[in-house]
Amino acid sequence: MSSTSVSPFLRWLPVFLWGLVILVLSLMPGGPGNMILFGIPHFDKVGHFGMYAVWTFLFFRALAGNQRMTSTRAIWISLLTGTFTGVVLEFGQLYMHQGRSFEVADMVANAIGAGVGAGVSWFFRKRG
Repeated sequence: MSSTSVSPFLRWLPVFLWGLVILVLSLMPGGPGNMILFGIPHFDKVGHFGMYAVWTFLFFRALAGNQRMTSTRAIWISLLTGTFTGVVLEFGQLYMHQGRSFEVADMVANAIGAGVGAGVSWFFRKRG
């Protein structure tokens, strides 16, 4: 079954659910930043990268499921939306007083993840 034959609701449901996970994780009260895991400092950046890569991948696939949407337009919209969302949520943490910290490095990790997610989905779209 191709993504163009799936109803818009089903195409966008994973985007909404994954976005909700990102929203909750980004804005819930947190502990100290700069997490170290497996001896790797700033391991939380891997999480930021991964969350936005997956979300942007899903976002691109939902956009590209619309037959009137070109791949070029879908990649730009998904990339800009993923990056913008990552920046906005990071600024949201700046104004929270519940253990969250504002980090430019998190925004960079979010944007790189969004770029990789959009690029990977575009690659698979072109191959398929």
